[in-house]
Amino acid sequence: MDLEDVRECIANPERMLKARFPIFREVTRLANREQTSSIARDLIIRLLPHKALLADGYDELLEALVREVGLYPYADQEKNAGILEQMLFEAHRVHGVGQERFFHSLQLAVFQEIIRGRNVVLSAPTSVGKSLVIDAVLATQQHKKAVIIVPTIALIDETRRRITATLGNTHDIITHPTQQSLGDGRPTVYILTQERALGRNDLADVDFFVIDEFYKLDLRDVRDERAIDLNICFHRLAQNGAQFYLIGPNISNVKGLASEYKHVFMPSDFSTVALDVEYFNLKQRGEERNQKLIELCGSLTSPTLVYCQSPRSARDAARTIYEGSKAPLTDTTKDAVEWLEMYFPSEWEVIQALKYGIGIHHGNVPRAIQQYMVRSFEEGKIKTLVCTSTIIEGVNTVAENVIIFDRRANTTTIDDFTFRNIAGRAGRMNRYFIGKVFVLEEAVAEGDHVVDLPVAQQDEITPLSLILDLPRGSLTDLSRERIAAVFEQSKLSEATIRQNRYIPIDDQNALFEAVSELFDKHPEHIQWKGIPKSAQLLAACNLIYDHLDHGDSLRKHNIFAGDQLQAVLVSLMAADNFKAFIEQRVASKSAEDSISDAVEQALSFLRNYVGYKFGRQLMALSRIQADVLSRYKKAAPGDYSMFAAHSDSLFMPAGLFALDEYGVPSEIARKIVADSGAIDSVDEGLRILANIDFGRLGLQPFEREILETVRRSLPLRAFASGTNDAS
Repeated sequence: MDLEDVRECIANPERMLKARFPIFREVTRLANREQTSSIARDLIIRLLPHKALLADGYDELLEALVREVGLYPYADQEKNAGILEQMLFEAHRVHGVGQERFFHSLQLAVFQEIIRGRNVVLSAPTSVGKSLVIDAVLATQQHKKAVIIVPTIALIDETRRRITATLGNTHDIITHPTQQSLGDGRPTVYILTQERALGRNDLADVDFFVIDEFYKLDLRDVRDERAIDLNICFHRLAQNGAQFYLIGPNISNVKGLASEYKHVFMPSDFSTVALDVEYFNLKQRGEERNQKLIELCGSLTSPTLVYCQSPRSARDAARTIYEGSKAPLTDTTKDAVEWLEMYFPSEWEVIQALKYGIGIHHGNVPRAIQQYMVRSFEEGKIKTLVCTSTIIEGVNTVAENVIIFDRRANTTTIDDFTFRNIAGRAGRMNRYFIGKVFVLEEAVAEGDHVVDLPVAQQDEITPLSLILDLPRGSLTDLSRERIAAVFEQSKLSEATIRQNRYIPIDDQNALFEAVSELFDKHPEHIQWKGIPKSAQLLAACNLIYDHLDHGDSLRKHNIFAGDQLQAVLVSLMAADNFKAFIEQRVASKSAEDSISDAVEQALSFLRNYVGYKFGRQLMALSRIQADVLSRYKKAAPGDYSMFAAHSDSLFMPAGLFALDEYGVPSEIARKIVADSGAIDSVDEGLRILANIDFGRLGLQPFEREILETVRRSLPLRAFASGTNDAS
């Protein structure tokens, strides 16, 4: 019986029972050889759903095979009562993380390496459970200050919820830039993006750090600011002597890690689920793909993720599913739909799809609504979740099936690395033993993914924004020469150039000249502090558009000049809430755009430009004008930092806006403020949320569900003061 015959027999319970002996003989043979143990593990996982059917000693043999290939989380402790078996179970037991958990053999090996003080780089499939090792290491309290670097704010919240559930009673957990350690002697865990880590000044004594999705260290695009920041973050923490654990999937090799780190690279194909992949080889354009999508979603009865290349593709796919399948309206999402229709146009496709029990998850969906989609998917309220790459960047979901509707990310064909990352979302340990992946188009070409860290590979194309932030001792001679040439050829101070490292030096020099010229004509347009007047904001927007942005990011938001940027910012500041701003953007949409297009363009502008890009650009301008005025014009400089901070919080009070990260929409946060008064900091907001009487707020069912979910996930510090009078 060859391998394909074994798989086919296992897939059919009747055939499996008739062919038990040759199947188990082959699986045992494979399990006893290290070279074929991964094949055996796959077959054993496929046998586990049929465990209840096995008798005549085959159930005991399966138990033995489970242990042999290291799948202890699947093993039945009660059926392994011998002394040796119990000793093995105890060796794999995870301590200090709440509920009873067991490592599988790879997790145990990684945990032991870290506990011995070694630096570990782990590459393993998505389903392997890399995060449990983090929790177990922290639970030992061997490290007093740990940092977990994650790629997105959404992942900050998800990681915070997990760490709070396992270690919330023993560790202080910090996620927001304004939060400080309580200084109570408990170990502290910082969960941050790379930008937030670089913005803190209290991480010099970190003794352990984790980088999740460490493949993002690879600088394939020299303009990728986030990859550059991640490299700087890694270098700072590692240079200070902190032990590290880098985790990610499907990496074949890592280059550029300095020899002094003495890391252990552990590539593994260890998986806790089996995958069945089916290809349909359909064309990119045409109705065949849509019909196959409808057919699959109609026939699959368990949770299904549908991967799409972009938000627009996700909306179109969701509509195709509910219209093509003639899906009935559902009551399970009724409360959420009613609430969303109060604050967003009812035509928005996210609302329309939700009426039929179909979730949409992408970067333009508000964070709290993204969390609701994932939570409802896990709870079974939503059977189908249509998503973009936001779902593959570490957001954990419980899905048996993944449909890869598009073979692209935006307009670029995905590579084998990305494909495996998406496919790895199918199946879940102890719930869905076999994940099913349906690829509507052709297969992507196989390949190896090598992560190359640029810090150790400095050459003439290494971004200046990277080497400008490295200590002199970490620079090559070539990098020192490049930096010296930049300083020599610019009128700006070294400090200004370094602080604005992510701005190309030519743009900084051009902005120096533009600011100098504008000051000579209209000094009042430059020398402002606090909140700018109309002419001052217009001048700043023109300088930003012409010399910093060049329309590269603003054109994506249908903004083509500085005065247009000013007008949109003014309308945002004047709006009573985001609903009013979105309605304005919908009313002024172009004829070719749908209402859904306009809604998501407004949401994208808020999150990606106003809440992130604009503040950085404005602070770059502020530093340059301060340099020009103080050093060359001998005049008092302006200071744009207050307005930049207001922009970062979307012109909402910072404490109120910060609650969004914890899953509280601004519309609900405003109700809390109306009841409790202004919220000056995130910790104050969390304490109010932890102790407030929900009955006083006049909440709708959906709002109460949101707040109760958030409250259950709050860290212990949120309950540190106040009387819990929640109803």
